[in-house]
Amino acid sequence: MPVLISTHVEVYLFRRRGRKVEFLLLQRSPTRRTLPSVWQPVTGKRLPRERMLAAAAREVREETGLEPPRWWGLETMTLYPDHERDAIMAVPLFAAEVDPRSAVRLSREHVALAWLGAREAARRVLWDAQRRGLEAVEREVLRGGPLAAALEVMPARPRRSPRSKTR
Repeated sequence: MPVLISTHVEVYLFRRRGRKVEFLLLQRSPTRRTLPSVWQPVTGKRLPRERMLAAAAREVREETGLEPPRWWGLETMTLYPDHERDAIMAVPLFAAEVDPRSAVRLSREHVALAWLGAREAARRVLWDAQRRGLEAVEREVLRGGPLAAALEVMPARPRRSPRSKTR
């Protein structure tokens, strides 16, 4: 019997420029062993015992240098079979809004970035699941209302060491 495993997170970063919404996609380095040169949202592995939202915030920080002030945990989740593990893989999806003036600092994993409208972003990603993720952000977050309010979450701030406390 397959088990349900969650080892990764995916984050759809967006910014508002007037009435226009743009999504950030990152292009993987052509030297990456898996999925070289593929365009994707922020995606990454969870550390052992790391909570989903903490992993999402860490991956955004590591891959873009950004610290978004607003976050949503989407109702939509990506599920796919991993035949080698005989498992169903579950990837929680998050959306986060960044200031339109924020500068992205790419990690070594990526070679390019693009801020795109939803349609162009959907054309650029590889997986149908990522196209559904973009649609979910539009449906669950960008329309606003009670659902968007219910899905809004706040990532935990990194803990300060005892030496860095201010009095």
